[in-house]
Amino acid sequence: MAGASPSPRSYEEVADGEHTSLGEGIPKVPKLRSREHEVFGTIEVARHQFLPGEIETLPFKGPVVNLHLSPPHRLVQQQDGRTQGGLVATNDAAVTPAGMPGYWRTDAASEDMSMLLEEGFIRWVAQEAEVDPDKFEVVPLFSAPDPQIERIGLSLLSEMETGGLGGELYAESLATVLALHLLRNHSSMGRGSGRKLGREGGFSKRALEQATDYINDNLSRKLTLAEVAGVTHMSPDHFARTFKAATGLSPHQYVIHRRVERVKSLLSDTDLNLAEIARAVGFANHSHLSSHVRRLLGVSPGALRREITR
Repeated sequence: MAGASPSPRSYEEVADGEHTSLGEGIPKVPKLRSREHEVFGTIEVARHQFLPGEIETLPFKGPVVNLHLSPPHRLVQQQDGRTQGGLVATNDAAVTPAGMPGYWRTDAASEDMSMLLEEGFIRWVAQEAEVDPDKFEVVPLFSAPDPQIERIGLSLLSEMETGGLGGELYAESLATVLALHLLRNHSSMGRGSGRKLGREGGFSKRALEQATDYINDNLSRKLTLAEVAGVTHMSPDHFARTFKAATGLSPHQYVIHRRVERVKSLLSDTDLNLAEIARAVGFANHSHLSSHVRRLLGVSPGALRREITR
């Protein structure tokens, strides 16, 4: 298990693609007893030992594959809005897509390794395999046996511990095999996925309505990209791409536009001051509100109120 956040990250932070690496994401907390970390070109490898307890993972900048190294014990996992609990076995594997946070709780000390593939690398592998990188997504896997991931993970772990001639070249060859395995078995186009892309990899009308309705119903609070993506059962990165293709706006831009529209309505229909309106629509403060109103509408909130209440 890798990565932890001391507090939830806001929609604005996550929406702008601030995803983390394994080295940055492994928490420096008492639950972490030890860790090793190494970067081999396009793949990061980490080995870590945790005490019993809870870990909340940050969104990572590429898909992360975990391999459980400890004896069997009970594990609760949350990914993509789903929760699963049960016994995790030695060398069970789990997959967390890029940009997706997660939650893990163990009732025993655990030792795990993680492999993070650069998102650009897995897209390149997809192109080499004649797959459009915009038409697939890596999908979550709760802990389960996967002999191929087990072989790749243990080989990378051995390379990290002992080294050898051409170590980075060897690791990158394993990274290529891992990327192809994810595409074949743990993606929206692969055998291991129960989910398929919609027509041409885009939104269905229903999914788009679910996302926009959820945003409009929750404008007053901080939203996370993963939270909104979860409504449509997509990974955050795939959701962001398909949402922009469908609307012409990134999810973050759409949220700002809808908040400004709500500001305009409140300026017209209520006597609330700017600080109160900012709180009502989810802006951090009245200055944040004013800057976005000026940018999108070309006038100050005060001038807009005078104009629409004449």
